Amino acid sequence: MASKGELRIDQAKRGYDVADDSQGQLMWYNPFYMRYAPSETGDFAGQTGYGYISFEKFVDAVSELKTGATTLDGLDARGLPTLRNTIATGAILEAGRRSLDTGKAVAVSEDGEGAWRLE
Repeated sequence: MASKGELRIDQAKRGYDVADDSQGQLMWYNPFYMRYAPSETGDFAGQTGYGYISFEKFVDAVSELKTGATTLDGLDARGLPTLRNTIATGAILEAGRRSLDTGKAVAVSEDGEGAWRLE
């Protein structure tokens, strides 16, 4: 498996270069430009691509909070990158940084109530 081709992920271009020996060519995919899954509120969002969207979603979320149309828990449930939804990622990144600095493994644990610890 994976002996007849190559896959490269390019963060700068937000895509994938795929070399497939059976195809005899290099293909480039950008799966993030069109979104084929519904938005966090269930609406079609494929036409928007990416770019300003994160700012738009932030402004929409603040507006909904101000008018009482949603709560912080409601925003967390949508899968938006709120503090609660991204704190685990922050803990993992910090553990990686500490591990690189010390040359030792750093464990990440969660207490079941949302508190993350590095050990």
